[in-house]
Amino acid sequence: MHRYLLLLIFIASIEANSIFQSFLASNSVKKVEDEFYDRIDVFLNPKDPDDARKNCNSCISLLAMAKRLCFFPEPIQLAVMKNVCKRSKLVDNEVCEGVVREQGPIVRRVLKTMDISGRDGHLLCASVFNSCPYPDVKQWKVPFPKHKPKAPYIHRPSNKTMMVLHLSDWHVDPQYEEGTETKCSKPICCRRQYTNFDNIVSKASPWGSFGCDTPISLIETMLEYIPIAAPNASFAILTGDIPPHEVWETLPVEKTRFIQNASYSLLHSHFDSSFLINTKLYPAIGNHESAPTNLFPLEDSSLPSGKRHDDLAMTWLYETLVKNWEGWIPSKYLSNVHKNSGSYISYPANGLKLISINTNYCYNLNWWLYEQPTKKDPNGLLKWLVSHLQKSEDRKEKVWISGHTPPGDSSCFHDFANYYYQIIQRYAPHVIAGQFFGHTHRDEFQIFYKNASQKAEDAISVAYIAPSITPFPDLNPGFRTYTVDTGTFEVVDSQTFIADLDKSIEWDQEPNWHKEYSAKNLYSSSNNTFKALSPSWWHKVTEEMELDDKKFDLYWLNRYKASPLTPECDVSCRTNVICGMRAGKSELRCDYDPSSSTPRPVILNRKERDACGISLLKQQH
Repeated sequence: MHRYLLLLIFIASIEANSIFQSFLASNSVKKVEDEFYDRIDVFLNPKDPDDARKNCNSCISLLAMAKRLCFFPEPIQLAVMKNVCKRSKLVDNEVCEGVVREQGPIVRRVLKTMDISGRDGHLLCASVFNSCPYPDVKQWKVPFPKHKPKAPYIHRPSNKTMMVLHLSDWHVDPQYEEGTETKCSKPICCRRQYTNFDNIVSKASPWGSFGCDTPISLIETMLEYIPIAAPNASFAILTGDIPPHEVWETLPVEKTRFIQNASYSLLHSHFDSSFLINTKLYPAIGNHESAPTNLFPLEDSSLPSGKRHDDLAMTWLYETLVKNWEGWIPSKYLSNVHKNSGSYISYPANGLKLISINTNYCYNLNWWLYEQPTKKDPNGLLKWLVSHLQKSEDRKEKVWISGHTPPGDSSCFHDFANYYYQIIQRYAPHVIAGQFFGHTHRDEFQIFYKNASQKAEDAISVAYIAPSITPFPDLNPGFRTYTVDTGTFEVVDSQTFIADLDKSIEWDQEPNWHKEYSAKNLYSSSNNTFKALSPSWWHKVTEEMELDDKKFDLYWLNRYKASPLTPECDVSCRTNVICGMRAGKSELRCDYDPSSSTPRPVILNRKERDACGISLLKQQH
């Protein structure tokens, strides 16, 4: 239900001047508002929530009316949208107004260009609200400079290992305050301005609380613990999302820039010190890095003029990140970050190239991607990726790819994920040794295959999805380390470290950071004869989970980092989760209604709360 409410945000535009409220007294405008509210009510309260085809018409009808409203004078349009939003009583008014103010100018421009009754409208309804059958992928054969070699160069194991640290989604909240309310009406709580100190239901602890973003105190304890968990780490990666889930109030850009600057200053103090972590950190860009949130324009997006143009072009963001990444990434690679839309390459170890890509160009809440005409390869990102993979193949280098949103996540467009999957099939496993993402906040993995069969012998690559540092929405904080062979640069073991936040709250003591598990030790079995943590090995693990509920239960608990709020997972949930493990591209998932027939089960009723997307909506406490 919550994801449907996002429509109220998408279809709204900038805040109206109060003088135009008088227009609503007229019968014609009041009639439009009533009709619009009725359509929203039908959409939000479907007769059969699990039947996407039946609910699709109401979503398309609503978008069509929203588009017509975009041609009204803007203040009148917004007055209607704001009134409808308030009448729904499902979205916090302050959050609604803030997101409307920040995202509205882009939404208004994009919606006018869309073919609502055609693929555009169906794509938005399917990808964001899961209320239409998902349009089939636009077939495109990604061009490659050379054919895949029949006898590629194979790197041999060195039998020596190095340690690599993986951090993700720390979502620091500078306004987090101990003793404030954890049960508020906003997406994130634990702030003074959202607290009624005369009637506090649940007080925020000094170290963090479920339903809230990360206090600086929690981050500092983690940074102090890392040298114990990963002494002599060869390098580290950070797969995006520094700012908090304050999606309704990210502007002016100076506010978000301050959070970036302060966060990276803290990171440098630990990673650059010979007495602390003492290694280089290679970050990637997340969807929350931008202000407004999620919005990364294409080179030919229809940006407004003036200072607003410069802010929306994200020039300020790329310049800020380049400055903050100095000392970790060589200047010859940093200088191209803006040109490459936030992507870059570097060499963290001899013989290993790291390609960090800006995955916001596959993200379904980046409204710019809906603007017509759409692009198969936004800003040439995939072409750029192929060029560097080809260079590495020619030079007999191994490659790691890092980014924020996994291509198998439901929020990554099927088209982009399909094209990216073709690239993995072309260059894995002889060039691509590993992929690393974040975004979901959970401890997960996804498998890529060379054929459509999804068999163990066809598995060619694994995407490691790191647990978040933030406890939002209902998780323990965590991070990962990898044991990596220095000859093949393949991961030979993965270790997850967590802190039991509930115990820190209960015992009123510092977080008890500790090793939760080793993937090799926990998931190995005598029946799995594949090399530990190889793609085939991971596939075999998924097969064993299908047959062994106890093994799946271990994974499910670890996925939530042993949170006391880990939900139950019934049979359909288990089927969905295992399907997702094998979905290196989002079209292979089972939690959407496809336009064409599929041998996979279709399970639309997702059992979990999303960590992103609905975070800009009012939480139900």
